[in-house]
Amino acid sequence: MNAPALMASLPLFTPALVRAVLREYRLPPGGVHGPGHWLRVAENGAALAALTPGADAALIEVFALLHDARRLSEGDDGQHGERAAAFCKDLSRRGLLRIGSARLALLMEACAGHEKGGVSADPTIACMWDADRLELARLNVRPHPALLSTEAAKAPPMLAAAWERGRGGALNREIATRWGVLG
Repeated sequence: MNAPALMASLPLFTPALVRAVLREYRLPPGGVHGPGHWLRVAENGAALAALTPGADAALIEVFALLHDARRLSEGDDGQHGERAAAFCKDLSRRGLLRIGSARLALLMEACAGHEKGGVSADPTIACMWDADRLELARLNVRPHPALLSTEAAKAPPMLAAAWERGRGGALNREIATRWGVLG
């Protein structure tokens, strides 16, 4: 098996990766940008990826785990995306995030840009950013349609499902179990 094929076959969510992210997270785990938020972003992302041709569902889930993992404040923290991108690179260097260089570059771009309010034509980044924006429901905020990149995110059933998850603080047990954050 060649190196890219081997890399693609490795599991992205290892217990060591999740433990490192949680251990190094600096905010209260129950806060609005913590693991509950990450799990709902992952669920939104999985739903969007299923409806978006060309989207890398596994990479979208990694984004959900990492995009806010370097926040220093629950409030305004304008550099947290850049710190998350650097964290991705560091996790890769340490062997905890096992993805190829092209996927790592895409993940870093998405993390660095997710807080800037843009949209993307790349299907994977589009799903990443939309998954996070659909989770504004936890703050009782509805995402602005002009800031959603995918048609799937703009669909009323998707908006309603994400709103319900976010407002209710729902956690997807399957994703949480895969990440090892539920017993």
